[in-house]
Amino acid sequence: MRIEWTPALRPATQRRDEKASVGDRSFPSALAGEAGAAASLKGPAAMTAVEGLLSLQEIADGQGGKKRALARGDKLLDALDGLRHALLAGSLPRAQLETLARLAAETTPLVDDARLQEILGEIEVRAAVELAKLDSAL
Repeated sequence: MRIEWTPALRPATQRRDEKASVGDRSFPSALAGEAGAAASLKGPAAMTAVEGLLSLQEIADGQGGKKRALARGDKLLDALDGLRHALLAGSLPRAQLETLARLAAETTPLVDDARLQEILGEIEVRAAVELAKLDSAL
């Protein structure tokens, strides 16, 4: 079924009522008031706003910190496992030692889970012990 009827198009007209004209007159004055308020934020007040944003960024989120901590623990365990395999094979590549040292030197993400913190601490101690043993042997 086909519809052949189309409505007649009318030219657009501007709305001219009292509310629009009042609003148009107050708009520039409102902008001037906001510009004055923005200009008054100088020195300590502006720094306070920036410091607030920076402090929000420093707050450790529960899941993000936990994921980063787990990933760091996995990397350390993988590096220790690679070192164990190299020692069993009778070789000790310098690159593996450097990787383990770099991973051990990274900062530990903040985690609320006490058990996870304890496990990560044990992994870090094991990595430090292995590095100390191999540094003294070399």
